[in-house]
Amino acid sequence: MKAEDLLENYPVHHWAKYMPHMPQYTKYAKDNANVILAGHKIDDVYNQFCHARASLIFMEVDDYGKIIEKNNDINLKFIRSKFLFDALALYNYCIDLSWQVLYLYYGDAHIGITQDNKYYLQATQDCNMDNLQVRLAIAKRDGIYKHVREFMDTELTHELRKSYNYIKHRGTYHIEGLGLNDDALPIGLDGNMKIKMLNRQTISLDDLKEKLINFDIAFVKYFEDIIYTLMPEDFIEKTMGLEDMLQMARSVEVWNKKKQSDK
Repeated sequence: MKAEDLLENYPVHHWAKYMPHMPQYTKYAKDNANVILAGHKIDDVYNQFCHARASLIFMEVDDYGKIIEKNNDINLKFIRSKFLFDALALYNYCIDLSWQVLYLYYGDAHIGITQDNKYYLQATQDCNMDNLQVRLAIAKRDGIYKHVREFMDTELTHELRKSYNYIKHRGTYHIEGLGLNDDALPIGLDGNMKIKMLNRQTISLDDLKEKLINFDIAFVKYFEDIIYTLMPEDFIEKTMGLEDMLQMARSVEVWNKKKQSDK
């Protein structure tokens, strides 16, 4: 499959509809701010996911114009490896952000968390797999944790997570056909003993690209299940009532006065 086929076969632009705006704030911010936070984070996943797909699609371009010096094999491999490594990182960002959707939805939230960025940042700073497991256990949502765990434990997700961490902590990979990667000096010692050299793990661009395309498909299914499990069916509706607007305004006013009095 070509990366550009993902756009039509596995559409995700509807994820952007979960970015909360005035109708959602007036309806949910007062009594159910967790839903607002989750919707905001869904949009974060959507943006990073689109960037990841774009990087894969850019890999398939034949003419890169002025962004490469010459249209030869070495330059093409370099620019394609750049887009491929970008996609690898971005897809891994999506994994972490998908945890935050759940972490925020099942955390403690109040209207102030939408009014002061300090509270929002505090709400996300301790999100990791272990803390998510605890939070979902407290919420008695073991089924959702199982869903996340099963996705993380698939061979493909595990491999791409490992590749991402390899780059983050060890440097980079060697691309087939892009420079040398010898493991020993071209001289020998007595007894044909070799003098070893540090080298890098070699990867194939085509192989990694195929794995990322398959991951993209798997992530769409995984994340859509999270969205439709959490979010109210009417969340993306654009209608709003005057009473909801007034109640939200009053709640924000009360919260601001309390915040001032606590100083």
